[in-house]
Amino acid sequence: MAVRQLKTQGDVRRTLAWLFREIEADKIPVQKGKALVYTLMSLSAVLTEHDLEERLRALEEGRDD
Repeated sequence: MAVRQLKTQGDVRRTLAWLFREIEADKIPVQKGKALVYTLMSLSAVLTEHDLEERLRALEEGRDD
C-alpha cells in the first residue's frame, strides 16, 4: 500500500472509500482493513478537534479587537 498524505478530512474520506473498495475486492484482508478503518477514524477525530480548536482561537482573537 502506498503511503498517503492524510492532512484533511477529505483525505481521510477518500482513503476510507479506497479502503472499502480494496476490502470489497479482496485485495486487503478484512482484519487488516478493520485496523486501518479504526486508525482512519481516530485520525478523523483528531483532525476535527484540531479544526475546532483553530476556529475557536480565531473567534477569541477576533473578540479581543
